Amino acid sequence: MIKVLIVEDELPARKKLKKYIESYPQPITIVDELETVEEVLEFFTTATDVDLIFSDIELRDGNVFEAYKKLAIQIPIIFITAYNQFWMHAFETSGIEYLLKPYSFERFEKAVGKYASLKSSMAVDNNNSVLQKLEAFLATKEEKVSKNYQEFIAVKTSQYTYFLKIEEIVYFQADYGIVVAYDAHTKKHVLNQSSLKVIEDMVNPSVFFKINRSELLNRNYIEKISRYTKNIVAINIQNSETVLKTSQNKTAEFNSWLGV
Repeated sequence: MIKVLIVEDELPARKKLKKYIESYPQPITIVDELETVEEVLEFFTTATDVDLIFSDIELRDGNVFEAYKKLAIQIPIIFITAYNQFWMHAFETSGIEYLLKPYSFERFEKAVGKYASLKSSMAVDNNNSVLQKLEAFLATKEEKVSKNYQEFIAVKTSQYTYFLKIEEIVYFQADYGIVVAYDAHTKKHVLNQSSLKVIEDMVNPSVFFKINRSELLNRNYIEKISRYTKNIVAINIQNSETVLKTSQNKTAEFNSWLGV
């Protein structure tokens, strides 16, 4: 029996996770369901009888890492989030797996299987508990983890959250702290991220290039490029009248990135 704690502030996400838990071949008991950083801090002042935590990162009242670092949590955590940029922080805590929303049951099953495998392979004795050995494993995890680029980006509205496929985004644009994405149908999506730097950490640099201070372009939607001025390149987008331009200090690097 695995005793788990769920930390998730979105009801649909909790329902999906609980459905996966019920479908898992081994028995899993849900100890509690928390929605805020404050509730996490309060929970661990009295209760610690938890084997595994399923945790979102951005909660209603802040980032859950605030709580885990303050508590010096040693319970293994499977992070489930829509944001790729926190993956390094996850493995700096007790994270053993990082699932990006939306995720499949197969990914969930594999993540829980990793916990079960780690637990069964670590003998418990007076000097070295399972959690202590998990901590030793996690100390080397950060060095071994490879960069995984995000496949989807979450877009939150006042009523719901939907997901854009990164591969279908033509370009990102930032203006006065507002970041938007334009998809292949020229539809504009206002994102929750505050800068292009955050977006750059989420996407594959072999696919996306920051052509100037405010625009990050997907190479798969470039129809043609042409000289705009001596040091600036004009970029025509497929099936669109949109023309983007490189900045003078990015042109040479952009041409090299394209291999021209």
